[in-house]
Amino acid sequence: MSNARDPFVEFAAGAVVFTEGDSGIDMFIIESGQVDIVRKTRGEEPVATLGPGDFFGEMAMLEDQPRFAGAVARSSVRALRVERAAFTDMLKQNVEIAVRIMRKLAARQRRAEQRAQEAISELERLKAGAPGAKPAREPAKPAAAEMRQREKSPEAAPPAAAAAPPPVSQQHLALRHVASGQILLLDTGRDELLVGRPDPVTGTQPEINLGPFDANRTLSRRHAKILRQGVIYSVREEVGTTNGTFVNGERIKTGAAVPLKPRDRLRFGSIEVELIPV
Repeated sequence: MSNARDPFVEFAAGAVVFTEGDSGIDMFIIESGQVDIVRKTRGEEPVATLGPGDFFGEMAMLEDQPRFAGAVARSSVRALRVERAAFTDMLKQNVEIAVRIMRKLAARQRRAEQRAQEAISELERLKAGAPGAKPAREPAKPAAAEMRQREKSPEAAPPAAAAAPPPVSQQHLALRHVASGQILLLDTGRDELLVGRPDPVTGTQPEINLGPFDANRTLSRRHAKILRQGVIYSVREEVGTTNGTFVNGERIKTGAAVPLKPRDRLRFGSIEVELIPV
């Protein structure tokens, strides 16, 4: 239940949040508990189970269409209810929520495309193994005269394999949390390292997790990226970051890659680190 001052609603375990076919006038963001998304065609088996940080009901609300599926509280649930009329104002006040919703929808689209591709591949595999299926044609062999001509021609010899370029000498770098002195090694096997804190909505785990140092919640979940090109490192602030990214005390522009060098001081929100050689 909710009132005009409290936008949160609570549901007991087993309670129906909404039913498939209902009008979609609102969406929900789960603060605590779990919610099963169910469809009549699937019987009692839930399509998905959502937890804290997840949201649901947004598709029917955005499209002004009946609910595609129902929602049932698996456990006691407390959730933020967002009505269609208040949705635009919420996005204007908190850009990060808008970015997270877009990422979640994009992730759902990728999973749907992946499942469709897997189904197509499985169907092709079954067709290839079916009785009477024609084997794949072997590539045609060159005629004897053509082979003799190739043997005589010096151009027929395969080119010598190009020597592999020597490995580039890399200086290993790390981030030192200024307040605690804790060292966070940079993975030199990656060209992009996400800086932020875990996002339960999209399931994103940043390569550089500064969440344990962020007691005041000044860090965005996808705050910035540290980029590597050869031996050159740079930092780029991500879209939707609210509390800024700083290099040696100067705030950088969102989307602009700023080169880094050892001993540079970086600040993500209120979290200050130093780039050090190791």
